[in-house]
Amino acid sequence: MRKKFNSVDPFIREGSVEIDNKTVSTGDKIKIRGIHGTEFKFISHVTNPATGATWIDCIELERGVSCGMRSFRIERVKPIIKRNNVKRRRSRKTP
Repeated sequence: MRKKFNSVDPFIREGSVEIDNKTVSTGDKIKIRGIHGTEFKFISHVTNPATGATWIDCIELERGVSCGMRSFRIERVKPIIKRNNVKRRRSRKTP
């Protein structure tokens, strides 16, 4: 006879978090302070209600392909600023 496994998640997960007055939501790209040259995709903001500890879960991106899941403290997160598609003016050279 098999034992029944109760898969209740004891953590509180949120799909977005505000960091440095910027809202980061699921799927946004972020960078982590101290890890150079690597981008991450934000998954969720996690809180452990028993201890009060908070962290974020994210997927490590290598050349745009997901290669592993990692967790970091919120203090280490730097949101990537989404730039508008602004066309640069070309300077015309007069002969």
